[in-house]
Amino acid sequence: MGEFVQIRTSPADIVTIANSIRSRGEALERAVAAHLPAIEERERREKTFPPDEFTGDFHEQYTAAATGVRGTPSTVNQAVREAALFCAEQLTHIGEYVAGAMATYDVTDQQGGADIAAAGHHDPR
Repeated sequence: MGEFVQIRTSPADIVTIANSIRSRGEALERAVAAHLPAIEERERREKTFPPDEFTGDFHEQYTAAATGVRGTPSTVNQAVREAALFCAEQLTHIGEYVAGAMATYDVTDQQGGADIAAAGHHDPR
């Protein structure tokens, strides 16, 4: 049995918002992918983490063992990069899911309304 859902705006408005979420997820994915090579290149530079009193402990923690967002072994710095991409993927997925769900909801709602209207015009003879 289904549950009652009350939409306080039009399904088209929600689809527009969902498409915006999907677009922002795609934009975030492109931005992260565009910056990753530069981040990784800078991490390999000796001058990025010079052996001094400020970067020693930081670099140790930055490259410490961690678990990535998908549960695989990683390092902290790699896990952060993976998490940024994961967030982008999830935004895209959520936007696509909500847009699809609202399209299905709208079709079902319209069909239900048509069925109710048709039932009211039933000729009992």
